[in-house]
Amino acid sequence: MQENQFESRHAFNISGPMENVVHRTGLCPFSLHHTYIARGFINALYLHCHPEAELFYMEEGQVVFQIENQTFVLNQGDGIFVPPGLTHNATIAPTDSCSYYAIVFSTDLLEKSLPPYCQNYFAALHRQILDCIYPAWDTSVNSRLRALLPRIFTYYETPLTDCELSLTGLLMEVWQELYNLHFCHLLNHSTDSCVKSELQNAMEYMQQSYADSLTLSQIANHVGLSEGHFCRSFKAYTGVPPFTYLNRIRIIKSCEYLTETAKKITEVAALCGFNNISYFNRVFYKTMLVTPTDYRREGITGSM
Repeated sequence: MQENQFESRHAFNISGPMENVVHRTGLCPFSLHHTYIARGFINALYLHCHPEAELFYMEEGQVVFQIENQTFVLNQGDGIFVPPGLTHNATIAPTDSCSYYAIVFSTDLLEKSLPPYCQNYFAALHRQILDCIYPAWDTSVNSRLRALLPRIFTYYETPLTDCELSLTGLLMEVWQELYNLHFCHLLNHSTDSCVKSELQNAMEYMQQSYADSLTLSQIANHVGLSEGHFCRSFKAYTGVPPFTYLNRIRIIKSCEYLTETAKKITEVAALCGFNNISYFNRVFYKTMLVTPTDYRREGITGSM
């Protein structure tokens, strides 16, 4: 097999939910991966997240693919778009085998390569990231998108210098299809742009202060909005209520503590802003579909 400049990712090394790998080099906004899972394995893709987006394409077999708390069954020829920063994983029946491709790419680099008037094509991703998940398998609706995905992965063994522009062009075509089929409809319900900076400030505030006992009034006051206006605008902007967003930050951080430290679960809960251990357990299970104890005991594969 010809050695290429793309990364190859396999699903057996577990290090934590947020990957430390940056899936790009230099100005190249993407990396290609191919993985084969033999019979006898359950974990097809370890639970993780990364700051880049991902397009996942099933070459052979079937997997159960999970993004946050949403579950999808992917068969041969199916694909799915994973927005940046969302936890995702896949499992397979131990009696089956499968193989899949993935391209992990920086939406920021794609966006910055376009003129300012094209920024609207990326607006939904910044505002309603959870709603941007898109499964691509209904040929009656998205036949062009479904046909584009395997074309991307024909370049897997091609030297980067021979295909970088072609791959970038294909990613742009994919993004256009995602926008036409899905993203543009999300924008119809987006929030007033006049409070965009306040909402981004609120998101940053929650990311920095997740360990504190924040209240809705504190967050709203921090950005200078009334509670009602803040709640309505925040949900329109992100697709989720403020405390759903905050709890997601807290749960992702708690996963890091559970896998990387020996701290007691009560201590982990407190460090992540949960003063009630029962509430922490409920939110953790709702988000990760496994208890904190089982998550720690079984490793990340326990949430699959």
